[in-house]
Amino acid sequence: MTVQGISVVIPAYNEENGIGPTLKGLIDVLSASGLTYEIIVVDDGSRDNTAAAVHQIPGIRLICHAFNKGYGASLKTGIRQANFDTIVITDADGTYPNDMIPTLVTYIGPFDMVVGARTGDSVAVPLVRKPAK
Repeated sequence: MTVQGISVVIPAYNEENGIGPTLKGLIDVLSASGLTYEIIVVDDGSRDNTAAAVHQIPGIRLICHAFNKGYGASLKTGIRQANFDTIVITDADGTYPNDMIPTLVTYIGPFDMVVGARTGDSVAVPLVRKPAK
């Protein structure tokens, strides 16, 4: 399979404080990679200013749920709106190493799906979440 472009889907719920740096970093990485891409943020009924934070960054497609439907529903919403066959899912809080997306995409080749894991030196999992990992 040849990658024509990638759709990055980011579910977000009450991510006002973290989504800006995540999106800016993602744009930097994807722009430098030469990949054709779109970034879709699905605001899952946030009660904070997540949508306003996303609107501060040009070129991001924002879809808003009227109420919180959950992570899975947000993924489905974003995937259904994707313009490209290659879909990358990442989180708004910066816990995935988004700088690895261009490398991950090179492994697609003949496969229908490639899965990355949050392991290694470039991964920043907040201390409060580490016991769950």
